[in-house]
Amino acid sequence: MHITTRNLFLLLRAGAFGQQDRLEPMSAWKWRKTYQLAVAHGVEAEAYEGLEVVSDQFFAQLVPDELRSRWADCAAEARRRSQNRSTELPARLSKQLDNIVESYPEATVEHGMLEGIMLLSYSLLTDDCWVLRLLALGEQVREMGQRVNRELLQKWLRQTRLARMAQLEGAMLVMLMGVQPEELPMAMPRRKDAINAQVDAIASAIPHGREQWQFEQGKNIFVHTTNASAMVWNARRAARFFAYSPRESLNQLFSSFRLSLKNIEE
Repeated sequence: MHITTRNLFLLLRAGAFGQQDRLEPMSAWKWRKTYQLAVAHGVEAEAYEGLEVVSDQFFAQLVPDELRSRWADCAAEARRRSQNRSTELPARLSKQLDNIVESYPEATVEHGMLEGIMLLSYSLLTDDCWVLRLLALGEQVREMGQRVNRELLQKWLRQTRLARMAQLEGAMLVMLMGVQPEELPMAMPRRKDAINAQVDAIASAIPHGREQWQFEQGKNIFVHTTNASAMVWNARRAARFFAYSPRESLNQLFSSFRLSLKNIEE
């Protein structure tokens, strides 16, 4: 994991949970890179709050003044936008959640935790602001994790085929957000080394935006892609999460494929 990524997560821990872990020394260029990462993942406000929390640390004082000022302005704008910021589940996951809510109307704490796990799962598979969703799930765990009926939540995770994905998310919360394993309402995996390596690979892959395949049809009947790197990237991402959520990873891969085919350039 790159130093800019590590420091980004240290800032997020500080901003969301008040943890004052020591920042690693970075040049002005790398601080700009960290700022760009925060903006790319929609967590510029939370990262700036973390920068304020650790402002007495020596390496935090090396952030260029012009960058700190720009970061503050961007964070203020992000806070204003956050009131209208939301993520919607795809229809199939949303229906599963609705069915569970109807069957267990009194389990409101567990509903919220399951929805948070589903939202992060979908964001990871689509590479859509997953850092922000991870942060939100971490806040949920800190706020209500000890009140969750773990047996009931685990039953729902198996029912929705998200048990392994939830284990991955739990490992991400521990490694990247500093959440303690005993705080987690989901089960932790037995093979910690393998899943920790996966978490490191996911975090090392940022920044990314969701790349769409582009197809065009030439003078003949054959259709070919004009963005082979995006095709490979989407395939690799599906393969990365296949062991944790086979059905949803394939759904996202073919969904991206279908979306690109609809935009064939003549």
